[in-house]
Amino acid sequence: MAFLPLVASAQDPFFYIYLCIGQSNMVGQGTISPEDCNIEEGVLSMSAVDGPDGRRVGEWRKAVPPLCRANTGLSPVDYFLWMLRKNHPLNVKLGVVHVAVDGCAIDLFDKDACKEYIANVKEDWMRDEIAAYGNNPYQRLVDMARKAQKEGVIRGILLHQGETDAYNDQWLQKVKKIYDNLMADLNLDPTKVPLIAGEVVGTDQNGVCAHANPTINRLPEVIPNAYVVSSEGCEAGPDHVHFSAEGYRTLGKRYGIKMLQTMGFNELGDGRELSLTPTVTPTAETPIDVDASIDAKGVMHAKATKPITKIEYVSFSGKVLKTLNMSGETSADLDTKLFPEEKRLVIVFYDKNGASVSLEVTR
Repeated sequence: MAFLPLVASAQDPFFYIYLCIGQSNMVGQGTISPEDCNIEEGVLSMSAVDGPDGRRVGEWRKAVPPLCRANTGLSPVDYFLWMLRKNHPLNVKLGVVHVAVDGCAIDLFDKDACKEYIANVKEDWMRDEIAAYGNNPYQRLVDMARKAQKEGVIRGILLHQGETDAYNDQWLQKVKKIYDNLMADLNLDPTKVPLIAGEVVGTDQNGVCAHANPTINRLPEVIPNAYVVSSEGCEAGPDHVHFSAEGYRTLGKRYGIKMLQTMGFNELGDGRELSLTPTVTPTAETPIDVDASIDAKGVMHAKATKPITKIEYVSFSGKVLKTLNMSGETSADLDTKLFPEEKRLVIVFYDKNGASVSLEVTR
């Protein structure tokens, strides 16, 4: 009688793995404190890059921040893991695969568009970050996810991206395409793998890119298993583009609460009601809008739907370079070449209520 060899599967159904993608706020810019590094056993991160701190591509390490790359900072993923570890009723093992690039557009994660996108990247620092992922961050994410799947089960995707380009329906469709590609390439069931996205720094924190939030909040319209967590009350850093360390902690906990809710859990580990604070609601439409064109001399001709009380020139890192106080005009002519060293410039228009809308100038 012939015997077939027994093949043992090393996959642990109680090893929950989450994929994390995005740009600078997903990379993490927060200052890491000693309490952030008190990581319990069974909370792991699979390195997607090599690093001077000893991390190696494809190897699990304890999920001590920074998670994205060596020399980055605290991110929302750190306290997402903290929330799940503290409040999941089973002592599940947790792991993340974290791939993010500062300042990138969503096209970087589109496997069909990334090559052209990378060819047009001008910033050396962004080229270096992309090169760390083998010049194909999406494929590196998939490769690491496949390796992780041999040991555990992918239970969700975390996204924080949009400061660069989440201002129209195109962004929504691009995110959907990336999500669908991940489902297909990793043989995942979309009904069992939620996508959770976070808002960018909001209007309550004078967020430079806050007008991306209405688009981000529409993700559930195109991805049925998508959810959005609010950034309201999440403290911003001084540039008003990135969160402070405390802001990342709050936002990360909200990611964790939302993920627990998708699993059907309604209470925290101590019996308190599991709820987001504040409850996520669609962001109201920006009450000021601006149409603009730039002529051959680099002058922006802007016309607003409401009186303008202030205009700011802001670097893409969030530094205010120049402020113009206005007297309620609805139009303005602005020299976009005032700061030639800034390859990407944001011009922010404010109305009398402090609401704002931003236009990006790329050179």
